[in-house]
Amino acid sequence: MSKVLFITEKTSFISEGIINHLKAQDFEVLTVKPDVTAISTFLTSNIQTDEEETVDPEVAALLAQEGGGEEAAAEAGTGAPKSEDIPRIFILYLQGEDNLMIDVLGYIKDLVEDRGIRFFVIGTQEEIDTIIGKKATYVAQTYVRPVDVAELIKRLQKEGEAVDKLNEFKSILIVDDDATALRSMKSLLSKRYKILVASSGMNAITILAKNHVDLILLDFEMPIVNGPKVLEMIRSDPNSANIPVMFLTAKGDKRSIMEVLRFKPEKYLLKTMLPKEILDSIDEYFAAKRYSAN
Repeated sequence: MSKVLFITEKTSFISEGIINHLKAQDFEVLTVKPDVTAISTFLTSNIQTDEEETVDPEVAALLAQEGGGEEAAAEAGTGAPKSEDIPRIFILYLQGEDNLMIDVLGYIKDLVEDRGIRFFVIGTQEEIDTIIGKKATYVAQTYVRPVDVAELIKRLQKEGEAVDKLNEFKSILIVDDDATALRSMKSLLSKRYKILVASSGMNAITILAKNHVDLILLDFEMPIVNGPKVLEMIRSDPNSANIPVMFLTAKGDKRSIMEVLRFKPEKYLLKTMLPKEILDSIDEYFAAKRYSAN
C-alpha cells in the first residue's frame, strides 16, 4: 500500500472526493496543513530504526583512537539505515493561499532533492501559475481543477511502484584506513543506503564473506595493503568478483587519475568532491543500473 501525504489548508467537497477515490484504490492517505512545522513534525514522528547496529571491533577501535571516544565508536555500526515510514508521494491541494506557500514550497523542494519525494500539485490554472510557476522542476506534475481523478490515480500507482523499488536499500561497503573519512562518508550515505565500513583490506574481505554488498567504495592510497591489492583480492574470489568497485582518491592530478583508471574500477570519486557531488554520483550509478536492468 502506497502512502500519500495530502497537504491542504482545509478539506472541501472536491478534495474530500479525491481523498476518498485514492483510498478506494488502496492508497493510505494522510492529511496535514501547508505549514513547515506541521509537515516536519509529521515526518519526524514517522522515522524509526529498523534494527540495532552491530559494531565492528576493528573499526570501532580505530575511531576511538582518532579521538572520537565511545560516541564515535558507536558510529561504526553496520546495521540498516533508519527506516522512514513516511509517504513518498506528496499532493499539495491549492486553495489560493499564496502568502503561505514560499516556505512550504522551499521545504518540499529540499525533500524532493534529498529524499526522493514525488511532489504533485492540484489547483486552478491561476493558482498554479501564480504560486508554483512554470519552472518548478521539483514538481512531478500539476493538475488543473476539475481533476481527472482516474488519470491522477493511474499516475500515482506508477509512482508508487517506482517508489517501492527506490526504497529497497542498496548495501555499500566503505573501505578506508582514515577514521575521519570513514565517519564522514558513512554519515553522508547512511540516510539512503545500508552502510558497512572496513578500516583495512583484510577487514573488508572478512566483511564480504559474511554480507551481501551492492557496491564497494575503496580507498586507493591505503598503507600496507593498498587499494589495487585489495581490488585484486576481491576480484580473485568468485563470491565477490562481480561486485562493482569505485576507488576513492585524494589525488586529482592527471597522472594520479590515469594510475587509478589502469585498474579498471567502476568509477573513481575524488575525496575533495562536495558531499552532494559524491551522493549524486552514487545515486546516478544505481539509477543507471536500474534503468539498464529494465
